Amino acid sequence: MADIAGILRGRGVRLKGGGGDEALATQRAELLRAIAADYPAFERVRDGVCAKAGLAPERLNDDTARQLLELLRHHWLVRERQDRFLAAGAAARRFLTGGWLEELAWLAAMEAGADEALCSQVLRWEVQGYYGENEIDVIVRKGGRLGFISCKALQSRFNADNRKQRSRLMDALHETDNLIDHFGRDGEQAAILVTTDLIDEDRDRPRYMTLMGKAAALKVRVIPLEELTWQPLVAAIGEVVHGRSA
Repeated sequence: MADIAGILRGRGVRLKGGGGDEALATQRAELLRAIAADYPAFERVRDGVCAKAGLAPERLNDDTARQLLELLRHHWLVRERQDRFLAAGAAARRFLTGGWLEELAWLAAMEAGADEALCSQVLRWEVQGYYGENEIDVIVRKGGRLGFISCKALQSRFNADNRKQRSRLMDALHETDNLIDHFGRDGEQAAILVTTDLIDEDRDRPRYMTLMGKAAALKVRVIPLEELTWQPLVAAIGEVVHGRSA
């Protein structure tokens, strides 16, 4: 059975090389699950340590945020300077601002039964003499079938009046659909994992109806903040792994 790289070569696509460190993602499993369990708390920590002035620990007024800060320190992702905490360099900043979500999706894909999964990949392609590259956050394989996951760490609270936020979400959906159009085959699935609260649970309806309707039409699985915690996430990504329709 061909691996992901072999299947893609048969489609005229090459992996550029490098990409995410799956061994490191495995080591960070406790941290990744803790972030997913309370993303709004992580937002407060992330915004603080990524700010130029850093995070004053006394500004964290809840136990979850303080525990997340300690986990980040344990993994050497934040450093202390005087009485403030800051992101510990460029690699840590990339993790804090979105890399963690790619690692979490990879971890969930393997838990869901993927035979193979890769994260943070760049694909090189050629069509009729034209060349290009695309970044793909997570590629999964089950047997000879692939699946594609786009990860967007965005603001947790959805604001229907925020045109920029709506535009970013819609652009992310089209970007994900393009992945399956360009690199996928019949029966393969694409999904977008986004950290925004897209479901109004009180009214049992989507907060952004146009986005969810378009996703249904394009057959792209939207995985919102409501499914970010571990078991719901594994189940949702399992749909991509096993090729279930959106």
